[in-house]
Order: sequence, then structure tokens, then C-alpha cells
Amino acid sequence: MADRSIKMRDLKSILGRYGVDWSEDRGKGSHLLFHKMFPEGVFTYPVPTHDLDVKICYVRACRKKFRLRLTDGITDKEFYGN
Repeated sequence: MADRSIKMRDLKSILGRYGVDWSEDRGKGSHLLFHKMFPEGVFTYPVPTHDLDVKICYVRACRKKFRLRLTDGITDKEFYGN
């Protein structure tokens, strides 16, 4: 299984399982700002909310930014919960 576009509510749920929080009031315009604390500081990533689905490029970027890829020990099956 490879990365795929998903609904925003599903992305929130998945990232929440890994300790990633979000702020609706800190994003710019129609974006949510996801954030997670790491030993070296807080990592943030804005994701647009104006589309029905979150595009693959944003899902991939979130996985990379928040260390949720296979190289970080998280398989696609674990990430998506399928």
C-alpha cells in the first residue's frame, strides 16, 4: 500500500494516534496547523482544508515531517489502520 489521499477527519485521527495535535486558529486562511514536540523542538506543518480530501503530497509531507514513515518504523498498514 502506498500513500493516498484521505479525508481531513481521518488525517486528524491518524496523526492524533501518534501524538500530533492541530490548531484551527493558527493556520493561515483555510489551513490547519499540525504540530508535534520532538526533543529538538516543535515541528509544525500546515495542511489546506479547502478540498474535500487531503492530497497525497500533504499526507506524504506529514508522514515525513512527523517521522511516521517506514524508515521511522511505521508501516503503511499501521499508519492507515487497514
